[in-house]
Amino acid sequence: MNWSQLLVPVTSGVAVALIVASVRFLWRRTRLPTGLSQRMTRRNYLAEMLVISKNDNVERLDALVPNPLPADGSPVLAEIQEAWSQINGRRGVRVITRTEPASLTAGAELLGAGIEVRVSRALTADHLSYHVFSGLEHHTVLNRRNGGKDRPERLDELSAAKVFRSHFDEMWSESEPIESFLAGELLVGSKPDRSSRLADRIRDQRTAYQLPPTAEDAVLRHLAFRHRAPVIFVTGLPGAGKSLVRRALAEELRRWRMRVDELNDYVYAFQEFLHALMLLGDGRGAGFTAQQGGAFQVEHEDDLRPALHTLGHRVWENRRSNPITIVEFARADTTGALQVFGDEVLAASQIVHVRASDAVRATRLARRGEPPKISVAGQLITLEVSDEHRLPSNAADTLYSRDDFALLKAQKSVAGRLFLVENDTEGSAHIDEQVAAFVESVVRPYRALAK
Repeated sequence: MNWSQLLVPVTSGVAVALIVASVRFLWRRTRLPTGLSQRMTRRNYLAEMLVISKNDNVERLDALVPNPLPADGSPVLAEIQEAWSQINGRRGVRVITRTEPASLTAGAELLGAGIEVRVSRALTADHLSYHVFSGLEHHTVLNRRNGGKDRPERLDELSAAKVFRSHFDEMWSESEPIESFLAGELLVGSKPDRSSRLADRIRDQRTAYQLPPTAEDAVLRHLAFRHRAPVIFVTGLPGAGKSLVRRALAEELRRWRMRVDELNDYVYAFQEFLHALMLLGDGRGAGFTAQQGGAFQVEHEDDLRPALHTLGHRVWENRRSNPITIVEFARADTTGALQVFGDEVLAASQIVHVRASDAVRATRLARRGEPPKISVAGQLITLEVSDEHRLPSNAADTLYSRDDFALLKAQKSVAGRLFLVENDTEGSAHIDEQVAAFVESVVRPYRALAK
């Protein structure tokens, strides 16, 4: 990789100046050896980087590298990459680069080696790069490329590492996983029914960025969910285990560094209930009555429709920021409830229906009864509802008396997008297996396109 031309991606020129000034101050104060502070050849610079990278006392690395180069054809860069893989197996390596094709090619190579890489649109090719090595020893290597020459500096103090790690963490939170960025490139202008064109784009991207197989598979996962499952509905009767499935699915997608937003219609229904309970006079909450344990009851499912509309609006808002949205709700008429979200959302969604026997659901519901948590801080009142909230028995007996999976499956509009999770068994192992199977069912067609 070309560790030389890194720009500190900052929010302003003032921030750059402050960081550099802080480093220079620390350099003067600590009177560290200046062996790396002079102009060096590229070979010597990389040799020094290799020595630090191979240090067994280094357990973690954060690197801001706007202009990396692939290790292909460079034995030293290949050794550095292997050393970074060793560090990654200890406490981790994080790399930020920019969106230029050459940088993405090198970043994808690192991703293929199991290293987490993000890209920042704020980075340019100029100015400072830095590598923050930490562990039992702390080494911060800075480099400013000038006139074709490397001008690195090395600081071996924890205080220097803290300055740059703070800046790195800020940049990291504002950057995008490289696999997500590359998936976004494939999606520009694409349509769900143009699979042949998408297949061409996948192959072109593989060639353009020399994607290793593991890196391409990571890109395909992001592509599959953003293209075919940006919204995932988790449906089923109360007590079936929808919340357990929702959380397991969110955890699995986050493991692949996808942005996930979990939504539950109970929260929005509870808001309607509070409006009725507090007699605010705004007409909201019609049909809601209070029950023991912080629960509420409605006589008709139509009373819950306003909450579903509010939930649908939130799903539409999420489409602008591109997270994967997991939407959990329980309705006796699942097909009718889905229509609230609109044809455009439904056309790019998946439905995970969770089913359990009546006896198992009744046992689970009998154990539930966690009331909302209320906290007061000054004039701020916060209320947190639980997935284990109480459900009045009459609601279970009347509103949710039967599972409508068969009716849902008969709908042509959900053909190929409906996945059943059976959940009569206690524990999470079988849920994890079925969630993994669902993820694979979403990704598999895109792997086929890539062949």
